[in-house]
Amino acid sequence: MNLPTTRLRWSWIPLFSLLWIAPAPDPAFGQPASESDGSQWVMPNGNYAGWNYSPLDQINVDNVENLAMTWTMQLGIQDSFEASPLVIGDTMYLVTPKPNHVYALDLTRQGAIKWEFRPEFADFEMTLRSACCGAQTRGLAYDDGRVFFATLDGQVFSLDAETGEVNWRAENADISTGETVTAMPLVVNNKVIVGVAGGERGVRGHVTAYDIESGNLRWRYYSMGPNNEVGIGPRFAPFYPDDRIENPALDTWFGDSWRRGGGTVWGWFTFDPALNLFYYGTANCGPWNPDYRRPWGVVELDEDGGLTSYRNNYCASILARDADSGELIWAYNVTPQDQWDIDEPGTNILVDLEIDGRLRETLVHPGRNGFFYVFDRATGEMLLEPWSFVYNDLIQGVNMETGRPRYDLSKIMFTDLEDRQRYVPDAENVAVGWCPGIAARNWQNDAYSPRTGLVYTPTSNECDYLRMVEGEYVPGNDYTLRERGGQIPRPPGEDHVAALQANDPVAGETVWRIDWNERNMAPVMATGGDLVFQGGPDQGMVRAFDARDGDVLWTFRTGSGFRNSPITYLGPNGRQYVAIIGSQRNAPGQITDETEADAAARFRRAGSTLYVFALAPGN
Repeated sequence: MNLPTTRLRWSWIPLFSLLWIAPAPDPAFGQPASESDGSQWVMPNGNYAGWNYSPLDQINVDNVENLAMTWTMQLGIQDSFEASPLVIGDTMYLVTPKPNHVYALDLTRQGAIKWEFRPEFADFEMTLRSACCGAQTRGLAYDDGRVFFATLDGQVFSLDAETGEVNWRAENADISTGETVTAMPLVVNNKVIVGVAGGERGVRGHVTAYDIESGNLRWRYYSMGPNNEVGIGPRFAPFYPDDRIENPALDTWFGDSWRRGGGTVWGWFTFDPALNLFYYGTANCGPWNPDYRRPWGVVELDEDGGLTSYRNNYCASILARDADSGELIWAYNVTPQDQWDIDEPGTNILVDLEIDGRLRETLVHPGRNGFFYVFDRATGEMLLEPWSFVYNDLIQGVNMETGRPRYDLSKIMFTDLEDRQRYVPDAENVAVGWCPGIAARNWQNDAYSPRTGLVYTPTSNECDYLRMVEGEYVPGNDYTLRERGGQIPRPPGEDHVAALQANDPVAGETVWRIDWNERNMAPVMATGGDLVFQGGPDQGMVRAFDARDGDVLWTFRTGSGFRNSPITYLGPNGRQYVAIIGSQRNAPGQITDETEADAAARFRRAGSTLYVFALAPGN
């Protein structure tokens, strides 16, 4: 088979060296990736449960102040890295944002390049135009001596982990219609499961399973549409009555609007082996303008503020599917008829929690809409009343009987002022301002520590301003039908721009919070040493926090930004290492004589570097 790919094998840094040296056999090749082995980092988020946690504790609260850089690697990409490395045995694997090069690094030789894989793109420029929000990828997957990943243009590859040779290639996206792939793949039960992005282009979201051995398509199911295309059959058993209707993913849409309905899949997957269910959140509804997905200018709320019609299942939702058949088992529409771009790409953390004296199998989800959810992961029932973890004037809470969020009617969007004034008589224009804007948090990895019982989440505290406009669907073009009006002032007492929060999922409260005066949406990682690591925005700083109280215990300035999670692993010498990629898409703004000495712009430069830290010798 003639594959459009390029594989390069190197002996040592720098990249221009052409001498080939056969790599030594790796003891991990040919073995399944072990979730429980804290010596490695085997998948995005560290395990199937999405904890982004390592039990390693050589580096801990008592000695982290002695953490020092041991080696670095210049990655040569001027873009933001959102994918963290994997560590399998003595090899580190990483993938770059455009143009999606994959590297295998030898950890016995401080990151010497064992091989590099460069896929070819049929139309790279069209791919970049199709990508809505940055040319990103969020990770690799590994299983049984193979590395799996998807390129931005939707090619799915299986590579030999030892040599970089292509095992198979499949095509998962049509870039001419705006489809791209940015999410991590999920490898489970002899399948590679891949999503698709493009909600801002009128793409109808789907997940697809490929045979792990051959790359043949096993099944594909969509987020909305007829039951057979969504995977809704006899096993579909949603908990709330709004979903227990004949065609829940079709009849909740006006006309054929479901064909352009968004609900793409570009965030994280988690998996429960005992239930054989995998979980993921879906993206915004398409278009953002809700008048194209309901009778024009008509909204129906119950007396409690819950939406009763045209809920637009299942965009901005959480879905649970059977990992073998792909059947939809349950679903919950987190933000029905989403018109505020409130995707739900964040991690659905699987953890057993004691609630009311009973151990429950739960799914914990700090939502992009600003509410913190705890579900029964087998049934989709909310076990605790969702609570707002950031300032929120859009949703007043959730009705626990119906499952409906209680909307503030004045925040509902309309295209025409007359329509809005029928519901909000004193409205002066169609533009709407609301908090928490398009994201109380975004896709960035959370972390859960079983030692503290806390969920660590990077959050945003901003308020946005939007107006809806008319337009037509053109395949591959923007199909949001909205205009931004900028941010609106935050209310008194809510002057911070962003925060790192530690939340107790059972008590429903924030235990500690670190506020920031600029965006701090970088992912976080927790460890058995009672530490939380994060790359921060100001002055390109990496920090280690005390996981129990948020005290800053260690810092390291890199001169870059951060968009990927730190990882940790045991090196071949038995020492614990922490690795993170600092990256910056653009150079900072102009620096003048008047620029303050500690301004973040003075410490950032475009580019990307892998940093690896360990305790200084003797500690």
